[in-house]
Amino acid sequence: MNKLLKIFSLFACLIFLSGCVGMRPSERVENMLNKYVQNDQDIMKELDSYLEKQDLNDSQKSRYKDIIKDEYSNIIYEITKENIEEDRATVEVALTVKNLYAASNEAQQYLLSNPTEFYTDGVYDVSKFIDYKLSVMEDSKETIDYAITVNLSKKDNVWQITDLDEATLEKIHGIYDYTK
Repeated sequence: MNKLLKIFSLFACLIFLSGCVGMRPSERVENMLNKYVQNDQDIMKELDSYLEKQDLNDSQKSRYKDIIKDEYSNIIYEITKENIEEDRATVEVALTVKNLYAASNEAQQYLLSNPTEFYTDGVYDVSKFIDYKLSVMEDSKETIDYAITVNLSKKDNVWQITDLDEATLEKIHGIYDYTK
């Protein structure tokens, strides 16, 4: 019985490992996007690192993190195409995310039309504006659709995602300036 259990465990491990090695490029991309949707701890560490570099107070950092976590949780995606050429591949994805760019832009337009609302003792108070902007972002329900292309390369028989470019990351985060 113990020998049978060991053989079964070994067989299960081999299936698991071959599944990882044999993963198609589209499966790698799906795993990456699922990390965002599931607020994976590695993604949260990257978000925390980004927030530490921002000129925000602790309360604003916490609110912004919650906004981004909610945005990630609501990502909808569909793999639309996979193209493999030897040790290079591209995966095209249809992506729906919260339109945080529009919310941010709306807050900016409000600031331009109503600057005195963000004054403290007659001086512009950036913290007051950031709080307002975060409120607009928190209330945002609008979504936007993007198409992204993820590049992969095969190393040691395993497909690996190459670094995502800035535009792709901004699309995933819902902050891409589509007006450019």
